[in-house]
Amino acid sequence: MAKLGGTKHLKRIAAPKSVPVTDRKARTWMIKTAPGPHPKKHAICLAVLLRDIIGVVKDAREAGRALSRRLVMVDGKPRTDAKFPVGLMDVVSFAGKSYRMVVDWKGRLVPVEIKGERASSKILKVVGKRTVQGGKISISFHDGRNMLADNNVKVGDSIVVSLPKVSMVKHLKSEKGARCLVSEGKHAGKIVKLKEIIQRKGSKPSEALVESEGGEFITVAKYLVVVDEGFHAKGGKSP
Repeated sequence: MAKLGGTKHLKRIAAPKSVPVTDRKARTWMIKTAPGPHPKKHAICLAVLLRDIIGVVKDAREAGRALSRRLVMVDGKPRTDAKFPVGLMDVVSFAGKSYRMVVDWKGRLVPVEIKGERASSKILKVVGKRTVQGGKISISFHDGRNMLADNNVKVGDSIVVSLPKVSMVKHLKSEKGARCLVSEGKHAGKIVKLKEIIQRKGSKPSEALVESEGGEFITVAKYLVVVDEGFHAKGGKSP
Protein backbone atom coordinates (compact mmCIF):
# COMPACT_ATOMS: atom_id res chain seq x y z
CA MET A 1 0.00 0.00 0.00
CA ALA A 2 1.35 3.42 -0.93
CA LYS A 3 2.32 5.92 1.71
CA LEU A 4 0.13 9.03 1.75
CA GLY A 5 1.39 12.37 3.03
CA GLY A 6 4.48 13.18 5.07
CA THR A 7 5.67 11.71 8.33
CA LYS A 8 3.99 12.71 11.59
CA HIS A 9 7.23 12.34 13.51
CA LEU A 10 10.26 14.59 13.91
CA LYS A 11 13.62 13.61 15.32
CA ARG A 12 15.09 16.21 17.63
CA ILE A 13 18.42 16.30 15.81
CA ALA A 14 16.57 17.10 12.56
CA ALA A 15 14.55 19.98 14.02
CA PRO A 16 14.67 23.25 12.03
CA LYS A 17 17.52 25.61 12.86
CA SER A 18 14.96 28.19 13.97
CA VAL A 19 14.17 26.07 17.07
CA PRO A 20 16.66 27.02 19.85
CA VAL A 21 16.88 23.65 21.63
CA THR A 22 20.22 22.66 23.17
CA ASP A 23 19.61 18.94 23.76
CA ARG A 24 19.27 17.72 20.17
CA LYS A 25 21.41 14.63 20.90
CA ALA A 26 20.15 13.97 24.43
CA ARG A 27 16.66 12.89 23.38
CA THR A 28 15.35 11.31 20.19
CA TRP A 29 11.95 12.79 19.40
CA MET A 30 10.39 16.23 19.22
CA ILE A 31 6.82 17.43 18.76
CA LYS A 32 6.26 18.37 15.13
CA THR A 33 4.41 21.57 14.25
CA ALA A 34 1.02 21.32 12.58
CA PRO A 35 0.20 23.24 9.39
CA GLY A 36 -0.60 26.85 10.25
CA PRO A 37 0.27 30.51 9.71
CA HIS A 38 4.06 29.97 9.57
CA PRO A 39 6.14 27.50 7.53
CA LYS A 40 7.67 24.73 9.63
CA LYS A 41 11.25 25.86 8.97
CA HIS A 42 10.44 29.24 10.55
CA ALA A 43 8.19 28.09 13.40
CA ILE A 44 8.24 26.57 16.87
CA CYS A 45 5.63 24.17 18.20
CA LEU A 46 3.65 25.87 20.97
CA ALA A 47 4.21 23.03 23.47
CA VAL A 48 7.98 23.07 22.81
CA LEU A 49 8.03 26.84 23.31
CA LEU A 50 6.31 26.59 26.69
CA ARG A 51 8.31 23.59 27.91
CA ASP A 52 11.81 23.85 26.47
CA ILE A 53 12.32 27.55 25.76
CA ILE A 54 10.25 29.68 28.16
CA GLY A 55 10.18 26.92 30.79
CA VAL A 56 6.76 27.72 32.28
CA VAL A 57 5.66 24.04 32.21
CA LYS A 58 7.54 20.88 33.18
CA ASP A 59 6.47 18.50 30.43
CA ALA A 60 4.19 18.06 27.43
CA ARG A 61 1.33 16.79 29.59
CA GLU A 62 1.35 19.95 31.72
CA ALA A 63 1.53 22.05 28.55
CA GLY A 64 -1.50 20.21 27.18
CA ARG A 65 -3.46 20.91 30.36
CA ALA A 66 -2.68 24.63 30.20
CA LEU A 67 -3.68 24.75 26.54
CA SER A 68 -6.93 22.82 27.07
CA ARG A 69 -7.90 25.29 29.80
CA ARG A 70 -7.40 28.14 27.27
CA LEU A 71 -4.70 29.76 29.38
CA VAL A 72 -2.26 30.34 26.51
CA MET A 73 -2.90 33.20 24.09
CA VAL A 74 -1.23 33.75 20.72
CA ASP A 75 -1.86 37.19 19.25
CA GLY A 76 -4.63 37.72 21.79
CA LYS A 77 -6.53 34.53 20.93
CA PRO A 78 -6.57 31.34 23.05
CA ARG A 79 -4.88 28.37 21.39
CA THR A 80 -5.57 24.78 22.43
CA ASP A 81 -3.44 22.84 19.92
CA ALA A 82 -0.06 21.81 21.36
CA LYS A 83 1.33 21.63 17.80
CA PHE A 84 0.26 25.14 16.80
CA PRO A 85 3.18 26.88 15.00
CA VAL A 86 4.50 30.10 16.53
CA GLY A 87 6.68 32.32 14.36
CA LEU A 88 8.34 35.71 13.96
CA MET A 89 6.59 38.65 15.67
CA ASP A 90 3.89 36.49 17.27
CA VAL A 91 2.83 37.59 20.78
CA VAL A 92 2.47 34.70 23.24
CA SER A 93 0.80 35.35 26.61
CA PHE A 94 0.68 33.00 29.60
CA ALA A 95 0.50 33.38 33.39
CA GLY A 96 0.33 37.18 33.27
CA LYS A 97 3.41 37.57 31.04
CA SER A 98 3.68 38.32 27.33
CA TYR A 99 6.49 37.49 24.93
CA ARG A 100 7.24 38.61 21.39
CA MET A 101 9.01 36.13 19.11
CA VAL A 102 12.14 37.62 17.52
CA VAL A 103 15.35 36.15 16.10
CA ASP A 104 18.77 36.01 17.74
CA TRP A 105 22.20 36.25 16.08
CA LYS A 106 21.96 32.63 14.93
CA GLY A 107 18.58 33.13 13.29
CA ARG A 108 16.77 31.16 16.01
CA LEU A 109 13.34 32.17 17.22
CA VAL A 110 13.50 33.39 20.81
CA PRO A 111 10.93 35.02 23.11
CA VAL A 112 11.49 38.54 24.47
CA GLU A 113 9.26 39.67 27.32
CA ILE A 114 7.13 42.73 26.56
CA LYS A 115 4.77 44.78 28.69
CA GLY A 116 2.00 47.34 28.41
CA GLU A 117 0.88 48.54 25.00
CA ARG A 118 3.58 46.52 23.25
CA ALA A 119 1.74 43.33 24.21
CA SER A 120 -1.43 44.49 22.43
CA SER A 121 0.16 45.20 19.06
CA LYS A 122 2.05 43.25 16.40
CA ILE A 123 4.30 44.11 13.47
CA LEU A 124 3.33 42.40 10.20
CA LYS A 125 5.48 42.41 7.07
CA VAL A 126 3.66 42.85 3.76
CA VAL A 127 4.63 39.97 1.46
CA GLY A 128 1.89 40.21 -1.19
CA LYS A 129 -0.50 42.65 -2.81
CA ARG A 130 -3.33 42.19 -5.29
CA THR A 131 -6.55 43.71 -6.56
CA VAL A 132 -9.74 41.91 -5.51
CA GLN A 133 -13.39 42.18 -6.47
CA GLY A 134 -14.65 45.75 -6.52
CA GLY A 135 -11.23 47.19 -7.35
CA LYS A 136 -10.11 47.03 -3.71
CA ILE A 137 -6.49 46.41 -2.71
CA SER A 138 -5.78 43.33 -0.60
CA ILE A 139 -2.42 42.87 1.12
CA SER A 140 -1.10 39.67 2.65
CA PHE A 141 1.30 39.36 5.57
CA HIS A 142 4.11 37.02 6.58
CA ASP A 143 1.84 35.19 9.05
CA GLY A 144 -0.86 34.40 6.48
CA ARG A 145 -3.25 37.22 7.36
CA ASN A 146 -4.96 39.37 4.73
CA MET A 147 -6.26 42.92 5.00
CA LEU A 148 -7.80 45.56 2.76
CA ALA A 149 -5.60 48.64 2.36
CA ASP A 150 -4.92 51.55 0.04
CA ASN A 151 -2.43 51.62 -2.80
CA ASN A 152 0.18 53.44 -0.67
CA VAL A 153 1.12 50.17 1.02
CA LYS A 154 3.90 48.37 -0.86
CA VAL A 155 5.36 44.86 -0.64
CA GLY A 156 8.22 45.02 1.86
CA ASP A 157 6.51 47.59 4.11
CA SER A 158 5.33 46.72 7.60
CA ILE A 159 2.00 47.37 9.29
CA VAL A 160 1.55 47.69 13.04
CA VAL A 161 -1.83 46.18 13.97
CA SER A 162 -3.78 46.02 17.20
CA LEU A 163 -4.56 42.75 19.00
CA PRO A 164 -6.74 40.72 19.36
CA LYS A 165 -9.07 42.57 16.98
CA VAL A 166 -6.76 43.23 14.06
CA SER A 167 -6.87 46.78 12.74
CA MET A 168 -4.17 49.00 11.24
CA VAL A 169 -2.41 51.27 13.72
CA LYS A 170 0.68 52.45 11.84
CA HIS A 171 2.24 52.11 8.39
CA LEU A 172 6.02 51.60 8.36
CA LYS A 173 7.47 52.20 4.89
CA SER A 174 10.44 50.33 3.47
CA GLU A 175 12.38 53.42 2.42
CA LYS A 176 15.73 55.07 2.92
CA GLY A 177 16.39 55.58 6.62
CA ALA A 178 13.91 52.92 7.75
CA ARG A 179 14.76 50.96 10.90
CA CYS A 180 14.82 47.24 10.07
CA LEU A 181 15.35 43.85 11.69
CA VAL A 182 17.44 41.33 9.74
CA SER A 183 15.44 38.10 10.07
CA GLU A 184 17.75 35.64 8.26
CA GLY A 185 21.32 35.16 7.08
CA LYS A 186 24.64 35.68 8.85
CA HIS A 187 23.52 39.11 10.11
CA ALA A 188 20.27 37.77 11.65
CA GLY A 189 19.03 39.55 14.74
CA LYS A 190 20.68 42.88 13.96
CA ILE A 191 18.80 46.18 13.94
CA VAL A 192 19.96 48.18 10.92
CA LYS A 193 19.21 51.36 9.00
CA LEU A 194 18.20 50.92 5.36
CA LYS A 195 20.31 53.01 2.97
CA GLU A 196 19.48 51.63 -0.48
CA ILE A 197 17.65 48.82 -2.30
CA ILE A 198 19.82 47.31 -5.04
CA GLN A 199 17.94 45.68 -7.92
CA ARG A 200 19.77 42.72 -9.48
CA LYS A 201 19.37 41.53 -13.05
CA GLY A 202 17.71 38.28 -14.04
CA SER A 203 16.48 35.91 -11.35
CA LYS A 204 18.84 37.16 -8.67
CA PRO A 205 17.02 38.50 -5.59
CA SER A 206 17.13 42.20 -4.77
CA GLU A 207 19.70 43.22 -2.17
CA ALA A 208 19.84 46.00 0.38
CA LEU A 209 22.67 48.21 1.55
CA VAL A 210 22.22 48.73 5.28
CA GLU A 211 24.11 50.36 8.12
CA SER A 212 24.59 49.03 11.65
CA GLU A 213 26.82 49.82 14.61
CA GLY A 214 29.56 47.73 13.01
CA GLY A 215 29.44 49.53 9.68
CA GLU A 216 27.77 48.98 6.32
CA PHE A 217 27.00 45.64 4.69
CA ILE A 218 24.79 44.16 1.97
CA THR A 219 22.08 41.59 2.66
CA VAL A 220 19.14 40.09 0.80
CA ALA A 221 16.29 42.62 0.73
CA LYS A 222 13.61 40.07 1.66
CA TYR A 223 15.45 39.37 4.93
CA LEU A 224 14.56 42.86 6.21
CA VAL A 225 11.50 43.54 8.36
CA VAL A 226 10.75 47.23 8.95
CA VAL A 227 10.21 47.90 12.67
CA ASP A 228 9.35 50.93 14.77
CA GLU A 229 11.49 52.73 17.34
CA GLY A 230 9.96 50.81 20.23
CA PHE A 231 11.02 47.42 18.90
CA HIS A 232 13.97 45.73 20.60
CA ALA A 233 15.72 42.62 19.28
CA LYS A 234 17.22 39.83 21.35
CA GLY A 235 20.60 40.79 22.69
CA GLY A 236 23.62 38.50 22.60
CA LYS A 237 26.81 37.67 20.79
CA SER A 238 27.36 38.44 17.14
CA PRO A 239 29.37 36.31 14.76
